[in-house]
Parts: sequence; structure tokens; C-alpha cells
Amino acid sequence: MEEDKSAIEELKEFAKKTRREIDCKDETYTTSGINPRNLVKQHVIMSNSTKEEAYFVNYCDMTGIGDNSMYSGLFFSVDFPTTSCVRLRQKNVLDKMKLFSRKSAFKTQSKKFDAKVVIEENDERIFNKLFYSHGIQTLIIDIFKLDPRLKLCVNHIDTGIVPDLKNRSTLGIYITEQWLLDEAIIKKLYSLVEKLKMKIQVGYEVHS
Repeated sequence: MEEDKSAIEELKEFAKKTRREIDCKDETYTTSGINPRNLVKQHVIMSNSTKEEAYFVNYCDMTGIGDNSMYSGLFFSVDFPTTSCVRLRQKNVLDKMKLFSRKSAFKTQSKKFDAKVVIEENDERIFNKLFYSHGIQTLIIDIFKLDPRLKLCVNHIDTGIVPDLKNRSTLGIYITEQWLLDEAIIKKLYSLVEKLKMKIQVGYEVHS
């Protein structure tokens, strides 16, 4: 009986199939103190040297805090202030039941978009550049349809392990607490994120 492959092994196979470059690290270290524990720190980063596409970043650090402890998704740099922060996610059942709704929730003036997403944090300095068109809003909704766990954030995740993204404003579409391993979803995500990246760049030029 064939043994189950690790997440890193599965991603290595995906990188080979799609001819992407891959950087992997998998280490175990022991904490100090009265009750020492073995902890894991891992990352898998995919890139394409022949095409300026988003980085596929998978990260796990058992000592990390919040979303930065474990995440997986596509990230690319954006021409926004590094102090800006935006967080979006798909509306869930509890949101629709309005059990935990907040009166201060941000809105885009698009009823269709606002009915499907929750903007948990926003920055007026980049609001029009990020949500300026129906096309961008449709792409975000289509991305969220791929996996209900997906989030879209600007400068919420520390992607400093990627040299090209270090100290730069970064937009990420990712999940937390697990890694994305479904090849079909990853391929569709690559396609939609590339379209989003291009539209955001156009929006930046229009509103600059």
C-alpha cells in the first residue's frame, strides 16, 4: 500500500508538472524550558522565472501568531502604501443571519458585491484603486467561489520569506490553518489572480 504523500511532496509534484521553480524548507527544532517540545517550521515557495506571476507561498511555523502561523496562497506586490491594510472574506451563514454583524462594516456601494463579501478592514487611501470597477469585484467573487476559506488581504501577512516581496506592499489571496493542495483549485486560482493583478495595476494608473 502506497504511503500518503506529505504536503511538501504534493507541492513538489505540482511544481514539476507546471514547470515552476520551487524553494522548500522543512525543519524541526526543540524548545527550551522545563517541558521542551519539538516544533515544526516549513515553507514551500513557487515562482516562475519566465513569467511575472504571483508567488505561491505556503508557510507553517508552530510558534507563529494568528494568520501568520500557517497560511497558503498567492501573493504579489502592489503599489500601495506599506501602512495600508485591507481584509476581505466571503460572507458565511452567520453573517447572513446577522448574528455578529457590525454597524461599522465597510461598503462599496455595490449591492451585489456587498451582499457576498465582508470587508473587515479598509483603507480609504487605496479604496478606489482596489474596488474601482465591476470587473475587479466580479473577479474577487469568482475567486471566493473556488474555496470558502479564501481571504483577500493587503499587508496582513508577513511574506518576508520571499525576497522579492520583502518590505513591499503585498496583496494575498490565501487560506489559513491548512495548505492549498487541490491542483484544480490552485490552477484556477493562478488564472483568476493573474487577471486581478492586471486590473489592479490598471486601476492604480487610472486613479494615481
